[in-house]
Amino acid sequence: MAKAATHQAPAGLDRLRGQLDKAGYAGLLLTSPTGRRYATAPGSADATAVLLTTDGTVASAMGGLSAATAAALHATGVADGVVATEADLPPDVLGPADGTGVRLRPAADLVFAELACCEPGELPAFAAAADLAAVGYTAVMDHLRVGMDVRELSGNVDRSVRRAGGLLGWYDPYGADGAAGTDLVTVRGHDPATARLTAATPVRYVLHPLLDGAAGYAAATAVLSKADGPLRTAGDVCAAATAALLAALRPGARLTDGYAAFEREAGEHRAACRLVALRGGGASLPLRPDSTVVAEPGMVLGVRTEVQVPGRGAVELAETVALTAEGAEPRAGTPLRLVELY
Repeated sequence: MAKAATHQAPAGLDRLRGQLDKAGYAGLLLTSPTGRRYATAPGSADATAVLLTTDGTVASAMGGLSAATAAALHATGVADGVVATEADLPPDVLGPADGTGVRLRPAADLVFAELACCEPGELPAFAAAADLAAVGYTAVMDHLRVGMDVRELSGNVDRSVRRAGGLLGWYDPYGADGAAGTDLVTVRGHDPATARLTAATPVRYVLHPLLDGAAGYAAATAVLSKADGPLRTAGDVCAAATAALLAALRPGARLTDGYAAFEREAGEHRAACRLVALRGGGASLPLRPDSTVVAEPGMVLGVRTEVQVPGRGAVELAETVALTAEGAEPRAGTPLRLVELY
């Protein structure tokens, strides 16, 4: 039987509580890592489910998702009301929740907008986190070589970022299968049998240091030789599609306009992109394709793009982007193109 611990919500959650109340929700159930960390007290144990109520109570519970959800609902006394949830939940969670008299309703847009929008005083933390991602990028580029053990590469990045003031990061939650690395950098493209870098396979590395609750976000793809035709084509397509996505992130437009611009530019190529928010100690769940969230100045987003190279992996790019009145402003400053090293 899961047990929930409760505490009073800090002032930083007042805006979110107000949005919940305005929308007619009695509370908000958070089950993603970023959402949970955003609502719990600093230094608290990572919970399975966190419930924030409009009256200012936060309940967190560990254990199985179903039991933890029921425990959090019970601890806050929420009953006969509507609770928002930022993620799609399986039937074995919805069943016990319905048994409490609470109705769960999706609210992914509400949570994404909250985690993406920053007060002016918070923006320097994101700029500093983006700078750390750039430090990590430099550490990678300074050491890449054919035959290098990928674990040594990860260690170099860790040391460089920590010397610059970075904290523990988070493992990449999306498509991490087959990746190697540490909590500050995830690497793909090495020979899985030897853990060493090769000349022909593109090396993709994702950098995600943390600083004061904000995540830096950057990625790059490098080939340790002259790129052949298919790889160079994928790099050109990814660069152009990423530029189109960034150009579409204009105040007043839907954020999903960036998705549409990326898809148009990528054409028939196998490609994917996502936008994430960077508050809460990691990246949020990606913005859903059916989202109605509108871009506004003060948002800080992680932009991730990828174009597949048949039989060779992919070209992958990422940036930390701040939205201003003029549009999207890249902050990490890593090259949004395939890098050739030969």
